[in-house]
Amino acid sequence: MILGLKKWSGLALTTLLFAYNAVAGEMPFPPIENGKVKLVVADSPYLLEQGAVFSAKDTLEIEPGVTVLMGEYAKLMFRGSVKIIGTDAAPVVFKSADSLKSWNGLHFVSANKPFEIKNLIVENAFRNTVFRSKGIFENVKFVNNYYGLWIDDVPEVFLARCEFLRNRFALSIRAGQVVAADTKINDNVYGLYLEPGGKFDGDRALIKDNLEADVRNEAEELAAQGKRVNRNIWHRIETAF
Repeated sequence: MILGLKKWSGLALTTLLFAYNAVAGEMPFPPIENGKVKLVVADSPYLLEQGAVFSAKDTLEIEPGVTVLMGEYAKLMFRGSVKIIGTDAAPVVFKSADSLKSWNGLHFVSANKPFEIKNLIVENAFRNTVFRSKGIFENVKFVNNYYGLWIDDVPEVFLARCEFLRNRFALSIRAGQVVAADTKINDNVYGLYLEPGGKFDGDRALIKDNLEADVRNEAEELAAQGKRVNRNIWHRIETAF
């Protein structure tokens, strides 16, 4: 009887230690201090439970190879210039902590301050947005998001060697222009979704094998039906998320 209890206690202790190590293996996302956050690969993966907003004066520095795991209510919002530079061999990764749940996504609202994003993987987000901002995404993979990338009211966004895979709406453009080079949009539900005012300058031959439509132009469809979209309705719907 005593031997059995000792064996059970040993198993319980091993289980608790394993659980502790699993939790301890995720570094909490650091708070913004003195206008800066630095994520180092030695402490990766990081865990972000809630939202983090970077003001126009704040900076986020991330070493190549860093992974950030996102809780269900997590989001990153950038109001200033942003530079996230991974490498081909060691990309930066943002993905949900629970692969069965989504998170709120990356949001660039930096106005006149540009962003530069290279060698990044974004997975399982509800929506990633660029609003009234400009910049470049280079070798960025948008995988299994509801909205891979939503562009709204922007002067110009560049996509270079990017890939959109298994998103519901891969690339949505509303009142803005996207210039794309060597960017593949494959195996999504909708590939390129153009709302009124959205413009896409790129090789549409690389937009293929999407389930519902490779390219859908809402303005042309509505014009053929003699209808128009009230954008205020869309804004009210989207701001609820």
